[in-house]
Amino acid sequence: MPRVHRRPRRTTAPHPAAGLLCAALALTTGCSAAGPGATAAIAPPSAERAAVDYRLPTDLTPMLLPATGVDTRLTQGLDGFTALVRDRAMRDCLATARVQVPDAPPPMFIRQFEIPDLAHIARHGFSPSTVPTAPAPMSGTSSASADPAAQQRCDREGATASDHLRSGYGPLQSAWLTGLAVLERDEAVLAARRELPDCLSGQGVRADGEQHFFDQVDRALQSAPTEEAARAEDRRLGAAYARCMRPVEAAREPLRAALRDTFVREHGAELARVRDALPGRVAELEQRYSIRFGVPVEA
Repeated sequence: MPRVHRRPRRTTAPHPAAGLLCAALALTTGCSAAGPGATAAIAPPSAERAAVDYRLPTDLTPMLLPATGVDTRLTQGLDGFTALVRDRAMRDCLATARVQVPDAPPPMFIRQFEIPDLAHIARHGFSPSTVPTAPAPMSGTSSASADPAAQQRCDREGATASDHLRSGYGPLQSAWLTGLAVLERDEAVLAARRELPDCLSGQGVRADGEQHFFDQVDRALQSAPTEEAARAEDRRLGAAYARCMRPVEAAREPLRAALRDTFVREHGAELARVRDALPGRVAELEQRYSIRFGVPVEA
């Protein structure tokens, strides 16, 4: 059964949830030890398709600089779209080279655990959901070959396409998410975290903190005898996590809101450039690769 996997944004001081086991996320960057802002997902054997809103938000600030769990759904949409760009660019290259598409999981909406979406986790657990898109057509698949050199070249082409998109928004977003680490030293946040073990114990989970809890989730999902049992345990643990993290989020959300106001003032010109350029870039890539931008919503 799949283990926890993380996709890093940067390497800085450890985040309370850092250290989750690492595996490659399909068609996105590989994993390494992650600092604050790394995204995380805990996945039963097969991810579900997400309910999706295909509209690009009018105000891009919450998507680029998420401060609440609901904001991160927009951020997941942007990250998922970037993963789709990589996937489609790679597949187009393989089709041109008449090379078989290697088996790989689809791009997924991966949640950010430094800003947990507690409402969603309470209902659905920790598992990611796939980014909806029609399969890329492959011409001449009957005579396609498995050419490792061509596959590597096409993988690089996919990475180049997604990196070019990410370069337009990634540095600004990374600076924002890195800056959230300072909030973990706030006394109200620390006090709320000290209550976490007792709350989790009351929910039937013995864990001395958030990281230990994720280790417990990882073990529970891997040891479940069936996929159905794994999904039930995933949802049970998600509900426990959401309930016990509410005081932590209640302490952090107003701090993030104030920090974002300051960040916007200090990075106003850069933010304006990204907001001006990104919609056109998304529209161009939607047309080029026959994909759609979308954000996960509550089903």
